[in-house]
Amino acid sequence: MTIRLILRLRRQLAEARKENAHLERDLRSLDGEIADVRYANTQLRQEAEVALARQVAAMETIDRLTAERQRLLAKLEQAVDWATEVGRVNACIDQQNRHLTADNERLRRELAARTQPIARVIPLQKRGAA
Repeated sequence: MTIRLILRLRRQLAEARKENAHLERDLRSLDGEIADVRYANTQLRQEAEVALARQVAAMETIDRLTAERQRLLAKLEQAVDWATEVGRVNACIDQQNRHLTADNERLRRELAARTQPIARVIPLQKRGAA
């Protein structure tokens, strides 16, 4: 019985060694996969850092451009206000010019009606000869 026990133990030992070898191969395979995953994780982290840096830069650019846009809109609003005021002033000036033109024309007519030649003006060169 001891021989049977020894043989059975040897078989179990051989099976255990086979199983152990199989488990070691699986372990090495898993170690390789873990290393690959760690490398991929490192790469993804680096890519995420680059993407995050780009997003931050884009947000800073958007903030800067938004401020610039607000500044330009304020200038545009001021320019529109000035243009509106200039338009009003020009309209007033045009109205005044029309009134002055009408007044000038009326005064010319009145002057022409009042002005009658009293005497003919003789140039000085001809006075002595006449």
